[in-house]
Amino acid sequence: MTFQPHDDVIIDFDGINVPAEVIKQSNGWVMAVAAIDGTHDWGSISPRLDPRSTICVPESRVQPAPHAH
Repeated sequence: MTFQPHDDVIIDFDGINVPAEVIKQSNGWVMAVAAIDGTHDWGSISPRLDPRSTICVPESRVQPAPHAH
């Protein structure tokens, strides 16, 4: 699937679905700004993640965000 900058997506990040906004997609990877839930223990990834972190994940772990109508 192809994503464009500013697309709203859902990313499977460490087994948890998080909302994100696409920055770019390249070579099978998607870079996005994700809304990380600060109450989850992300210690296995990083001791501290900013609530709006830039992450890069394989495009297979990204899906379009459902939009409310």
